[in-house]
Amino acid sequence: MYATEFQTVIHSEYIKSPEYEHFKGKKVQTIVLNIEKQNKLENTEEDFIEYLIKNPVDFQKDFKFDREEANER
Repeated sequence: MYATEFQTVIHSEYIKSPEYEHFKGKKVQTIVLNIEKQNKLENTEEDFIEYLIKNPVDFQKDFKFDREEANER
């Protein structure tokens, strides 16, 4: 299997593949990702800490820990 990955800006309904000749006449699968939205979803350490501060976990209420159950084999 031969694969390629490239980034482009879409200006019309057609996307130009840099390796068109290699794929010409072959069945291909195309995946389009919005890189701008994808980058916003990636968390940095600061974003994660900010998320935890805004959404604290109540370990006494939300988390059940049973030492005997954890040690069962």
